[in-house]
Amino acid sequence: MSDSSILKKLSGLFLGSPKIDSGELKELIGENDSVVFKIQTLSSTYKPRAWIDRNAFFRSMLILTNKRVLILKNSSAVNVLRDIELNTITHHKLSSTRSKGLKLEIKTFDAEDLITFHQQYRKEFEEFSEKFKEAMEQSIELSSESRETFFCMHCGIRIPAASVFCSSCGKKVKV
Repeated sequence: MSDSSILKKLSGLFLGSPKIDSGELKELIGENDSVVFKIQTLSSTYKPRAWIDRNAFFRSMLILTNKRVLILKNSSAVNVLRDIELNTITHHKLSSTRSKGLKLEIKTFDAEDLITFHQQYRKEFEEFSEKFKEAMEQSIELSSESRETFFCMHCGIRIPAASVFCSSCGKKVKV
C-alpha cells in the first residue's frame, strides 16, 4: 500500500462525518427544540472545575440547536459527550487563524470547553460562527425578557435576578 493511500484512509478515519439517524436526533433534542447547525469537530476538551473529571474527545460532532450545544461521540449509537444549554454560557469566543486553527471556547459557571475544527471545514466554521452568535443573542434576549436571571456587570456570569451580590466574584450587583 502506498503512502498516499494510507494517508487518505487515515484522513477519512479522522475527518469523516459521524452518522446520526434523524429519528435519534429528534428523540435527543425533543419537540421544543430544533437543529440550527451540525459540524464535524477535530477535538473537544472538557475542563470542569474538578480536575479529575477532565477529558478530551476526538472526531465528534457538534450540533447547535435553538437552546443548546451538543457534542456527540462518533459511534454506532448516539452518545452525548456534552450538553451545554445556551443560557448557561457565561463567556464564549470564536477564533479562526491560520496558525492556531478554528476554535470555539465556551465557559459556563462550572466548566470550560475548547472545541477545535479541522482547517478543511473553514467555510462551514464561518457559517457556524454566524449561527452560533445569532443563537446566543436570542438566548440572552429570552433570558432578559424572563427576568429570572441576568449577567453580573463585573465578571459576566449569569446570576439569579433576586441577587444583591454576585455568587462568583462577590461584588455588589444591585444598587
